[in-house]
Amino acid sequence: MFTEGCEDCSLSPVPTTPRNPADEERLAYMRMYHKLHNLEDHPDFLPLAQDMLLSLLAEGLSWERQRPDSILSLGSYSLRSLQAFIKNQDEQVATQWEQYITRRGGGGMRELFQTREESYDWIKQRAPLKLVDGAWVGHIHRVSTPYAERHVTKDAWQVMIEEYGDGSLEMHHVHLYSRLVQEAGVCLPPPDSADFIDPRHGMVNTLVWKAAVSQLLMSLFPHDYLPEILGFNMHFELLTLETMKAAKELEEVGMSGYYFFLHISIDNSHSGHTAMAVNSVAKFLRHIESTEGAEAAERAWRRVQAGYCLSSALSCPEFGTSTTSGNEWNQELAEVFKAKALTAGNIHCPSLIKIDGQTLSQWLVPKNFASIESQKRFLAALARLKPWVRAGDSANSRLTHELAWGGRMFGSFTAAEVELVRRWIDNLSNHSPQAYLELLDDLPPLPPASKDIRIHYPVFTPEGFESLDFIHAANYDLITPRSDASTILPQLLPLWFTHQCVLEAFMAVPSKTANPTISAMVRVLRTYNGFASVGAGVAGMDEASKTSTVGLIEMGLHMVEQAGLQQPTSLKEVLEWWPCELSVALLHLSMRPNKNRALLLGLASAFSTLHGAVLRSTLLPPADREVLRSIVWTERQAFKLCAEDERRTAPSGLEYQRGLELGEKAVVGICRLINLHG
Repeated sequence: MFTEGCEDCSLSPVPTTPRNPADEERLAYMRMYHKLHNLEDHPDFLPLAQDMLLSLLAEGLSWERQRPDSILSLGSYSLRSLQAFIKNQDEQVATQWEQYITRRGGGGMRELFQTREESYDWIKQRAPLKLVDGAWVGHIHRVSTPYAERHVTKDAWQVMIEEYGDGSLEMHHVHLYSRLVQEAGVCLPPPDSADFIDPRHGMVNTLVWKAAVSQLLMSLFPHDYLPEILGFNMHFELLTLETMKAAKELEEVGMSGYYFFLHISIDNSHSGHTAMAVNSVAKFLRHIESTEGAEAAERAWRRVQAGYCLSSALSCPEFGTSTTSGNEWNQELAEVFKAKALTAGNIHCPSLIKIDGQTLSQWLVPKNFASIESQKRFLAALARLKPWVRAGDSANSRLTHELAWGGRMFGSFTAAEVELVRRWIDNLSNHSPQAYLELLDDLPPLPPASKDIRIHYPVFTPEGFESLDFIHAANYDLITPRSDASTILPQLLPLWFTHQCVLEAFMAVPSKTANPTISAMVRVLRTYNGFASVGAGVAGMDEASKTSTVGLIEMGLHMVEQAGLQQPTSLKEVLEWWPCELSVALLHLSMRPNKNRALLLGLASAFSTLHGAVLRSTLLPPADREVLRSIVWTERQAFKLCAEDERRTAPSGLEYQRGLELGEKAVVGICRLINLHG
């Protein structure tokens, strides 16, 4: 799919000394992009990732508050007002499209690019974003999702698998865009490679990188920020004018516009992703109101709005600018510093303050500070200099204290100039993580540093954790004189509620799913989550409108109910009531799908044996057994393809076989008990 080994695709390091703040900002996003594609290699990035997500949400809220037609204008939630708002967004795009067609019909030129050659660069510049299509819901609907929320997260997960072509590689959105990149003659390495972020590829659109990172971050903490994910999803699935222009103009220059035509059709607000996204929000808020009350639902609505605002802001070209952009006092303050630079001489030399590695006197060398670019760099660097400058808070900024009476810089600025500094600081955007928490003032506390993998996600153990060693030494001869449901379920249920995590591990990063093997696993996981076969079409709202869905998790709950046992509300409760070391081990292994790919696929294949044993038993009601029969049928086809693919190379073949044998050893005793029970 992606080009490897091109003559001009040799790996070179990302420069560590950017030429200006715009370069620095873009390179920071590029590094985050790479880490988020390879999170298991950078688990220490998680705290920063969470801070970055909260900062982006704060920035999106701040941006959207300046727009009169923002979703923030809705105030309190009602489904009718939300549907009317979404309809109005569609109508605005339709009007803009009519105006565009009128301009073109009157002899107007193309508006995205003029020639086929220009379209190549347009396609390349958007590649970092288009090659993460679906990432904003990539971590959602896990085995650790609270069971009461699964009817909500299922709908968002459906959006993701439809972005992944429902398991058909030819319909996979990332695969389609990668083919467009190739059609443009652009040589790009795989998106998860270190080479992809090398600046020599010329992908220089900062907002594209920022939007791509935002997508990768958005669903990374699915249990903590579900309202924000649903809000982001709702805006992102809206039809855009650029999508419609691209479909038309690419065809006009002889390029394929199918990727964009697909989004025009699949994102429709009647039965497509827009309708599904609104439905998800409505379901979620009804759930919150029924379980926590109307006030909690309104708080959740504000968080949904925040997610929507971030996606909306990312669609505005101006949103890609730096912290100081848009501050009306920038140029006036720059002129003040320029005047100081001309008269200060070496008076600032004794200062020990370092601003981006340079002293104040180095910054204010007159011949250097004369350029607008140098002034912009200085103000951007100064804006980041805590505690000297605290964005939006001049009263607690050390710079203003030092300029006031008693400060070491008192008298160096006039009273009017000090006031200018205050206004500049107060108008800096405060996009810190704490700013978002304060804006909402009702978020739950941040997850503890030490997380419980049974309920939190993602959770990484130290590298080298050999979680499956105990399998070799364990005794799995579980046949006992008494083999009824009361002896089977304590051993079956913890594994049953957990084991699909070994396939969920592969779903989070879109480009990693755009290959035949993982596409086959998408088909399997669809059935695990209760989705019926849709052939060559898409289910859309037909699936989302169902009042109930039966997948493996729901089957487990039905087993519990049929046995007269207390219903668990989450995986944590399952593993507290029926402890199982293997289940916890599988959760840990699933956090590292790159390292454990073949092993996890082998384990997944072995668990199909467990499904067959349950299918032949009376542990499930008849209707559930019919669903399970369809699952087993899908598994047989998919795992045959998987085994053939993994065994093409010796190392992966050996690991696949190891996973298969370990999995079979883990379930053999349970299967014997089930077979005896009948």
